[in-house]
Amino acid sequence: MSKASPSISNLNAGELSPMLGARVDFAKYPSGASILENFLPTVQGPLVRRGGMRFVKEVKDSAKKVLLQPFEFSIDQAYMLEFGDLYVRFYTWDSVTKVRGILESGPGVPLEVVTPYTEADLYNADGTPRLRFTQSGDFLYITHSLYQPRTLKRTSAVAFVMDLYEATGGPWKILNDTATTVYASAETGSVTLISSVGIFSAGMVGGLFYLESKNVNAIPAWEVSKVITAGDRRRSDGKTYEALNGATTGTNRPVHDEGALLDGDVGVQWQFRDPGYGYVKITAYTNTTTVSATVIDRLPSQVVAVGNATTRWAFGEWSTVNGWPSDVAFFRERLWFGRKQSVWGSVAADFTDFHPKNKGQVTSDMAISVTLVSGKINDVQWMSGDEELICGTAGGEFTIGELTNGDPIGPGNVQVKLISGYGSRAILPIKNGASLMFIQRAGLKAREVSYDSLNFKYSGSDTTILAEHITRSGLTQMAFAQEPTPIVWCIRADGALIGFTWSNEQEVRGWHRHPIGGAGVVESVGVMPAAEGDRNELWLVVKRTINGATKRYVEYMERPWRTGDTQASSFYVDSGLSYNGVAVTSISGLSHLEGMTVDVLTNGAPHPQRVVTAGAITLQAAATIVHVGLPCPCKYRSMRLEAGGADGTSQGKTKRTHKVVMRFLDTGGGRYGADESLLDTLQLRTSAMPMDQAVPLFSGDKVLPWPDAYNTDAYLMFKNDQPTAATLVGIYPQVVTQDSR
Repeated sequence: MSKASPSISNLNAGELSPMLGARVDFAKYPSGASILENFLPTVQGPLVRRGGMRFVKEVKDSAKKVLLQPFEFSIDQAYMLEFGDLYVRFYTWDSVTKVRGILESGPGVPLEVVTPYTEADLYNADGTPRLRFTQSGDFLYITHSLYQPRTLKRTSAVAFVMDLYEATGGPWKILNDTATTVYASAETGSVTLISSVGIFSAGMVGGLFYLESKNVNAIPAWEVSKVITAGDRRRSDGKTYEALNGATTGTNRPVHDEGALLDGDVGVQWQFRDPGYGYVKITAYTNTTTVSATVIDRLPSQVVAVGNATTRWAFGEWSTVNGWPSDVAFFRERLWFGRKQSVWGSVAADFTDFHPKNKGQVTSDMAISVTLVSGKINDVQWMSGDEELICGTAGGEFTIGELTNGDPIGPGNVQVKLISGYGSRAILPIKNGASLMFIQRAGLKAREVSYDSLNFKYSGSDTTILAEHITRSGLTQMAFAQEPTPIVWCIRADGALIGFTWSNEQEVRGWHRHPIGGAGVVESVGVMPAAEGDRNELWLVVKRTINGATKRYVEYMERPWRTGDTQASSFYVDSGLSYNGVAVTSISGLSHLEGMTVDVLTNGAPHPQRVVTAGAITLQAAATIVHVGLPCPCKYRSMRLEAGGADGTSQGKTKRTHKVVMRFLDTGGGRYGADESLLDTLQLRTSAMPMDQAVPLFSGDKVLPWPDAYNTDAYLMFKNDQPTAATLVGIYPQVVTQDSR
C-alpha cells in the first residue's frame, strides 16, 4: 500500500474527451476535467464560476427565431441588434445608469427598422446564420444571397435607417462573345434597351447592364490642324469628345476625362463625352428582348439606335436572377463581396464603386474581381480580412493578396492561393491575435490557422482534438469576448452553449460547457463592450418553456464577483432580475418566470427556492438587495486521479481518497465528494458569525475529510448549486493506493 499527495495546481485545460481517460502520461491530463459546467477556465489557472444571465426583454414574437448582431460605433456607444421577421430592434445601455435595455422611439414603443428578411431568411438549414455583416463607422453592411445588399446606418445615438446598397460601375459578367446585339434608345436619361434575341427576364430589374461602342473607328480620330465645326465628335486616347466651338485644332491632343479643355491656345474646346462605354440600371421589364433602364454613365453614341446595335455588352454580376452577394468583409481599404466562387473588391477607399477601369484606364486602385479556383466547385462560406483576405469555402480555404510585395493590391497585382483543403462551415471566423479560428465543414472541428513566417505559409491545428465530444452535434454560431478572459462562445446545433478559453500567448486552450437555467436552448449569441467598459459582454437569445408556453428572451451574462464588489451584488442566476431598495418581503415583476422554481439571493445570503406565482415571490424576511432567477449550478469533476503506486501507476488499482485540501478564492458555498450521489456540504460558517447575516466569502484552504469509498476511479468533484460566487484555485488530495490490482 502506498500513500501519495498529487497536486492539481492548474485547472485550465478544460473538459477533456473520454478518449483521453487513460492518458495519464499527457501533460494536460491533471489540468483537465471530466466534467466542467458553468465554470470559466482562466489564463492564470483557476476555475471561476460564470456570472448569471440577466433578463433584458422578450423578443418581439416568441413564436419566431431571431438573430443577434453587435453594432459597435465606439466603446461608449454599442448596440446589440435583434433581427427578426421583417424587422430589427436595438438594445444598448444608458451611459449614466449603465442599465441595459431596448431603444425606444417613444415611451414603451421599441425602436424598429423594417427589413426585407423573413424568419426563414435568418438561418441556413444547418442552423448557421444566413445574414452576413461587416461594419465601418456608422454603417453596417448586410448581405443575403436572395436580396440586394443593405446598409443599416446609425444617424444618431437613438436613430437608425436602412437603405439599399447601390454599387456603381460594376462588377460585370464576362463580355458577350455571341452574335447577339443590343442597342439603346438614347445616350442619357430614361432609355429602352432592345436585344436581337431574348436575353432579359423580370429578375434582372435592379441590375446593371454594360454597353461598349460597336465600332470605335466610326468616330474620326483627333488630328492636329484640322478644321472643326461645333458639334463635331472626335476620338482621342480611347475617349470620345465633342467640339464646343468651330476652329482649327491645336497641338494638344485631348486626354482629359471630365469637363472641357482647349487643344491649343486658340484651338477647339473639347467636351469629354464618354470613354467608349457606359452602363445603365434596368428599371422595368417589358419582354425578353426589351427593358427600360436609367443611364448611370453616359452611353456612347455608337450604341444608340438600331444601326449601332453592339455585340459588346455585359450583364452586371448582381441581380435577383443572377444572385446577390452572400458574404461581405473589409480588407485593404476596400469593401469585398463574395458569392459562389467569385469575390469582388471595390475601388480603394470607395465602398460603392466597382469600376474595373477609370475612363478606359486600368489603375492600381480600380475594382478587383477574382475567382476561387480549385479542383471542386464550392461556394464561399465566409471572408475575413487579415494579412491577406482569407476566404473559407465548402471545399477549402483561400487567401487573396498581393502578387508582388511592396505594391498595393490591385487589378494587376492580385493572386489567389489555396492554403488548406479542410472546407468551412458558414460561420464567421474568430480573429485572436495572429490566429484565426474557423469551423470545419461538418461543424465538429474548430480549426486555428496562423501564418508561419519561417516557412512562408499558413499552418493550422484542430482546437477540438482534446475535446471532440464537446462539439458532437455540430457548431452553428461563434462570438469572441476578448476581455477579461479570452473566450470564444459557441452554440451547438442542440442549443447548448459552450466556451473555449483561448490564449496562445500563455498556451491556454480549454473547452467548457454552460447549461442554461430552466433547460434553456441558446439560439443566438453576440458580444459587445459592457456598459462599464471593463470587459466584453456576452448576449444571448434563450428559448425556454415558461408556464407551458414557448418564450424567447434576450439576456446577457453578468461578470463574476471580484474583489471590491459587495457580497450582496453577487449575481449567479439565469434569466434573472434584481431588486435594490427599501426592505421588502415580496418581489414582483417576475412574470417572465411564471410557474418556475427560482433561486434567490437576499442581502448576499442564499434563500430557500421559491415558485413564481402571479409574477411574484414572498421572502422569509425583508431584504434590501435581492436577486431572483433560474438555477445555474457550476460543477467540476477531475479526471481519474493518478497518484502513483509502489510498482508504478495507480490506474486500475483499488484506492481511496482520505482527505483533500481545496484552495478557494472568494467562494460562498458548495459541495464536494467523489460523485453527485455522495457530496458533503462545504462548511464556511463559524460560531463567531452572526446567524442573521450572510456568511462572508471564503479565501484560503479547506482541509476536507473526503466522502468516498475504496474504488479504482478516485474522482474529485466540486459543485455549487447555491447562487453564490465560487473560484477553485487548487486541489491537493491524499490518496492511499493498493499495491496490486
